[in-house]
Amino acid sequence: MREFFNFLFKWRFFILFFLLECAAIFLSFSNSKLHQYIYAGSSNFMIGKIYETIYKLRSYFLLEIENKKLLNENKKLRNAHIFSKIIKISKDFKEEDLNYLQQYTFTPVKIINNSIHEQENYITINKGSIDGIKPDMGIILSDGIAGIIIKTSPHFSIAISLLNPKIKVNARLKKNKYFGTLSWDGLDHEYVVLYDIPRHSTIHKGDIVETDGKSSTFPEGIELGKVSSYKFDEEHANYIIKVKLMANFSTIENAYVVKNLFKKEWNDVQLYKVENK
Repeated sequence: MREFFNFLFKWRFFILFFLLECAAIFLSFSNSKLHQYIYAGSSNFMIGKIYETIYKLRSYFLLEIENKKLLNENKKLRNAHIFSKIIKISKDFKEEDLNYLQQYTFTPVKIINNSIHEQENYITINKGSIDGIKPDMGIILSDGIAGIIIKTSPHFSIAISLLNPKIKVNARLKKNKYFGTLSWDGLDHEYVVLYDIPRHSTIHKGDIVETDGKSSTFPEGIELGKVSSYKFDEEHANYIIKVKLMANFSTIENAYVVKNLFKKEWNDVQLYKVENK
């Protein structure tokens, strides 16, 4: 028996690789297009279980790394907790009299499937509608954002990844608050592009890019990446900025689904503005 366990330990990486390859081949023949995720019915549950099993095998060998990432997540969430609240200010107030309303709550999840090499990438997580997960909720990481939920089953959910040209995120330069639109250009999973920064903005390589809180999906102030390079677009009279993501999408495992407690109220107000222009 001891020799058997020694054999498993010696060849653990090969065995893991073999299992992952078998699963990958199976999933390749099953055609993992988005519409199949949506209409697959019971097969959606089975695929989710396969992903979850692969995740558990992978986590066994990456436990130490995962623990460090969890510690970093908890630390950053505590440091950034003020962005998940709304300040209530009375007409006459002192700073010590400020009150806060909770605006965002966070549900911890595991990313059990994630693509990065497709033109349109998606993410599968291990929680669904019975956990309160709904479409249009955001997914955040310890060092950025991952995507937005688009479909749920009772136990699993699918999100459109930040590495998908269909997703647009409101973002800004942290130092001067000039904001624009962040999206992926489909070229490199380590970089995204920030558009619409005005020509009078001052930009330097290494400047931090963060969420600006102008949507109902993500809280303000989540750091996304750093300016890698930039150029001025003469046609549209603004800057196009290449941003190096802080998150490594090839290794993401732990995440949080963000619930905006005032999302309906926010969307109703925005709809009113559109209808009354």
